[in-house]
Amino acid sequence: MDRRRIAVCLAGAAAFVPLYSPQSLLPLLRAWMGQDVALAGAIMSAGTAGVALAAPFAGVIADRLGHRRVIVFAALFAALPGLLCALAPSAGFLIVARFLQGLVLPGIFAVTVAYIAQEWPAVQARPVTALYVAGTIGGGYAGRMLAGMVAELAGWRWAFAALAMLQLALAWAIVAWLTPEQARQRTETTARPPMLSLLALPQLRAACAAGFAALFALVAGFTYITLRLAEAPFELGPAQLSLIFTVYLLSVIVTPWSGRLMNRYGHTAMLVSAWSLAIVGLLVTVPDRLGAVVIGLCLFSTGLFIAQATVTTFVGEAVPQARATAVGLYVTSYYIGGTVGGILPALIWRLAHWPGVVALITLAGAGAVTLGVRAFRLGRLSTSPPA
Repeated sequence: MDRRRIAVCLAGAAAFVPLYSPQSLLPLLRAWMGQDVALAGAIMSAGTAGVALAAPFAGVIADRLGHRRVIVFAALFAALPGLLCALAPSAGFLIVARFLQGLVLPGIFAVTVAYIAQEWPAVQARPVTALYVAGTIGGGYAGRMLAGMVAELAGWRWAFAALAMLQLALAWAIVAWLTPEQARQRTETTARPPMLSLLALPQLRAACAAGFAALFALVAGFTYITLRLAEAPFELGPAQLSLIFTVYLLSVIVTPWSGRLMNRYGHTAMLVSAWSLAIVGLLVTVPDRLGAVVIGLCLFSTGLFIAQATVTTFVGEAVPQARATAVGLYVTSYYIGGTVGGILPALIWRLAHWPGVVALITLAGAGAVTLGVRAFRLGRLSTSPPA
């Protein structure tokens, strides 16, 4: 495997090491903040809210300045808010630091997807995008695992500091191995349509809505399952909770193959199959048995990451011009879903606990399949809005 593909994979990891790592710290953070479930969810949602706000602008900047330049800057700069999290004197300060970190991260993942679509032909870009998604899974797992293990030994502040150091290490590897775009392709975006013109396209809107549902489900599922597992009859501690995210490793192995399967079976079949797998896995987690929860989370996470790769490759391929801007709009919708997924289920949790959250995610999955299939059937996106 060439270094450029490794760098793309590491970019995915760098984007997700800090984003969801507080999930394994939620019991400690909730105790620090006074047992407020909604406030604990806000710590998760602050990062995704920053991502949602900044993603379209990261795409616009990358279309102008170059993809590699923006990716490298964002990967390096994302470590600073992580250090601020470690020093947070209050819950409000921690939420603001997480929001600032979210503002930086779109420079990695929104732009990396556009970089892949620009640098490789479509048949090759699908496996490379799947490799990138595998990197995001590995980064998300490593961040949660590192945070939980360090917090068990030294507290949640040192966990945030360790995450910042890992972020810097990944950033330097990206600097060394990610090659600049080919000059002949940089002129591709000179005739960019504006954001509103892109949003006028029904295909892109449907794909954005499918992305919203995917991250809504992932954040809701893994945020509230940690709260469930911290309570009776499980009563797991931070280190044990971080081990739950080992289920991501199956997705790291399986997701890279999804690019080849997309080439063979198409986007529609992959999306339907992926969400079916995710919902079945979610239902398996309902009984109060730790083994069933682990198996169910393996299926749930694998299905969602394949669904994410499927919709992401469609958006990356479908806009030959203003690609980074279009991907940025998709990422905004995707992370608005993550923001809502951290907060909205708190209402359901109080009324119906985990089974209620499962029902809510299942409803979101049905909507994601409906909208995603509609986007794929409408086909390749035009770069100008319909009359």
